[in-house]
Amino acid sequence: MGLVVIGIIILAAGFALRANAKQQPQVKPIASLMMVGGPLVAVFGFISASVVIVESGYTGIKLRLGAAVDQVPEGMHFLAPGVEKIALMEVRTQKEESMATAASRDLQPVTASLALNFRLDPSKASDLYKEVGTDFKNRIIAPSVQEAIKVVTAQYTAEDLIRQRQKVKNEVEQQIAARLAKYYLIVDPGGLSITNFEFSEEFNKAIEQKTIAQQEAEKQRFVLARAELEKQTKVAQAQGEAEAAKLNAQALQANGGELVIAREWIEKWDGKMPTVAGGNSGYMLDLRQILSDAQKSNP
Repeated sequence: MGLVVIGIIILAAGFALRANAKQQPQVKPIASLMMVGGPLVAVFGFISASVVIVESGYTGIKLRLGAAVDQVPEGMHFLAPGVEKIALMEVRTQKEESMATAASRDLQPVTASLALNFRLDPSKASDLYKEVGTDFKNRIIAPSVQEAIKVVTAQYTAEDLIRQRQKVKNEVEQQIAARLAKYYLIVDPGGLSITNFEFSEEFNKAIEQKTIAQQEAEKQRFVLARAELEKQTKVAQAQGEAEAAKLNAQALQANGGELVIAREWIEKWDGKMPTVAGGNSGYMLDLRQILSDAQKSNP
């Protein structure tokens, strides 16, 4: 509408100059130009104010004298200049990042960094505009995220928040989705990401010490298991030797000991001829001496 006003002003100025053309003939061409250009500017301004284009990914809320009266899709639309205008609202998926502070069940302070993907229900954009307006991120989304984090983290200990991160994320997402649905805002499936959980420095140190203790305990369990295995191995070896000795004793009793002694002699023989031999009578012969005497008698 600004161009319309400017056009009217130019036209009026042209008429004023033309009225003074008799005293100042040199201004007559200028007056004529203004009288032609003024209406053109006004018409152009009128057309510009009457046409609005809603871009792809947006929906338009038609306002008549400030009141939302209709919702228009993307494309070109004609309005009553000075009476109607369009408020644009994005219906594509949007991303909202925020930080929320809460306390765990064991009263540990927790700071969570979150990223939420959401979108407007295109068919309800007009209702959202009427009830909340365009600043719904600060009015609706931010408080909903804060409240959902507080409700869920209060049900878990600090350690469980770390160990069951996926479960916690799912519950927080459900809480947020339920709250935003009341205002025609849709959370995409899996649209919440908890990018980080931050705890106090004292808690972090306690977790580190606990982890070290668990690692040391695991090491000790390994050492004990290894010692037990070695013990069992030695016991099994001793049992085997005892069983072998028992079998040898039984063989000696059954065979007079001769076969067993012969077997043991064969197992231990180093490949050299013996120098002494004996019989059951207890008589011993020095084989080395006999061989020496035989060599002397047969030079």
